Amino acid sequence: MASTSPAEGSEERKRRAAAAEINGRQVNEAIERGLDDAASAVFVCECGYFGCSTTIALSLPAYEAVRTDFDRFLVAPGHVIDEVDEVVERHPEHLVVVKRQGLPKEMARASDERSPG
Repeated sequence: MASTSPAEGSEERKRRAAAAEINGRQVNEAIERGLDDAASAVFVCECGYFGCSTTIALSLPAYEAVRTDFDRFLVAPGHVIDEVDEVVERHPEHLVVVKRQGLPKEMARASDERSPG
């Protein structure tokens, strides 16, 4: 079995966390598309913890306020991964985080279906 340096292991953890966050966002985008004109919905936490099943009830305008840029994600309080996320908004039932520079930010940009290009 090949060993990895601490830096390589850290990069792999960041990649996995970013992939989990992106998956959560894709689920929420599908939820939103299926809502028609509903005033609110239950969204999944877009944190980087595999197996997270936390849900967050939000109005559609509140979810859209999270999605104003490719690197903004909806997470439950206590679900921030410091290596990957920076909290930019705190609300009673949810947080908004942005991806830190590097691989997580690049992955978020590449996967965002709302970004041009």
